[in-house]
Amino acid sequence: MQTPLGPARFLPNSQPPLRDPLTGLYDQEYFMAVLEELIQKKPQQAEFTTVALLQLENFYEIRSWVGKSEANLLLGDIAQLLEKTLPVDALLCRCQHYEFAVLLLGDNGVKAQRIAAAIKTGLRKGLTSSIPPQLQLHYGIGMASADNEILKAEVLFARARHDLSLSHSRHKFRSSALSAVPIEPERILLLVQTALQSSSFGLLFQATLCFKNDDLKHFEIRSQFRDEEGSKLPSELVFESAIQNALGEQLDRRVILEALKTLGLTRNQQLRFTINLTQNSIVSADFFPWLESVLKNYPALSGQLVFQLSEIDILIAQHHMEYFCQMLSQLDIRLSISNFGCTLDPFRYLSLLRAHYVKLDVSLLKKLGREHIRQQNLISLVSEIQDNGLQVIAPLIERSSFLPLLWQAGIEFAQGNVIHKPEQKLNLQLLEHEEITIQ
Repeated sequence: MQTPLGPARFLPNSQPPLRDPLTGLYDQEYFMAVLEELIQKKPQQAEFTTVALLQLENFYEIRSWVGKSEANLLLGDIAQLLEKTLPVDALLCRCQHYEFAVLLLGDNGVKAQRIAAAIKTGLRKGLTSSIPPQLQLHYGIGMASADNEILKAEVLFARARHDLSLSHSRHKFRSSALSAVPIEPERILLLVQTALQSSSFGLLFQATLCFKNDDLKHFEIRSQFRDEEGSKLPSELVFESAIQNALGEQLDRRVILEALKTLGLTRNQQLRFTINLTQNSIVSADFFPWLESVLKNYPALSGQLVFQLSEIDILIAQHHMEYFCQMLSQLDIRLSISNFGCTLDPFRYLSLLRAHYVKLDVSLLKKLGREHIRQQNLISLVSEIQDNGLQVIAPLIERSSFLPLLWQAGIEFAQGNVIHKPEQKLNLQLLEHEEITIQ
């Protein structure tokens, strides 16, 4: 049993931490306490800290097949295998919902990708005899490393969870033709700077389906970038580069200006535009003075805007959120939270915000309709969100068979390519009438 990162080293005045009875590992509360200690009291050491979160994605399914007792034995086998695979000075803990958290320090943090690869190899080879031949364990690993912006343990842990939730889509992207030729960060930065001053930057409009017909037309605005040859660029990489180089606010301003121009031209009061803002705008002292000045030219349109922030960015910039929400209320702009549920306790911070919508993290919709437990969990989650006075959006819906399930769960909005693919032209004839059949 690993103990080099025990309580005597990090928490000399605390009570002995609890251990998980199934695996013998420390629990998540201890993990977070150790991580917080590093970040708050040992900042130099925290710079070399990496959190890896391992999720056993289909363990509920395996448990229902082999039975609870056998599943508990399997969980113990996985814990032992991880202990053998990880460096001796790594801290391994058991989290809720069939997850394990790993704390990597110093050189191990630098080698995090290689360690993750060793974990995957170990799980693939070491569990062959423990799992029935007709089943296969699916798992994902999300990682996040501390930097100067990490102020709290929960933020670093949330980044690892967010990385985990994006791992599937990132894998799909890496196997696409777009990523056949890697794009250097320096080139992306140059393209961002060029896009801000040229026609290579454009908007896409994606409609959102409202199950309860509120007589409004909801569209989320997305950005489209092209390179020197006119080929499309992945927006995720472009925005990541922009944010890291303090250009996110300039991109946000460009989108807002184009959205207001479109609203002004259409003169349709039923339209609602959701605009995703970067962390750069949240923390900027210049953003709202600029926005107030711009809105003087569009005095009747601010109520048709919805600003959307990711849950991760809200946690990272939480000390800015009181002023941010106050200004949104003053300007009659609504707030939406995306990637909702990728943190440990998203309801804890809801009372601090004046939000109107939450867009669920895509991980909460995995295997929708295939596992009764997940469906019931979704219904309970939606009910709790609505009890907090918010409306719920289900994102990235790719199958029409999911729509009745979302409606049954009480979700108000759905978005995805099966409903409407993003278009350069604003199509006001969409979603005039939709019929959902429950089998």
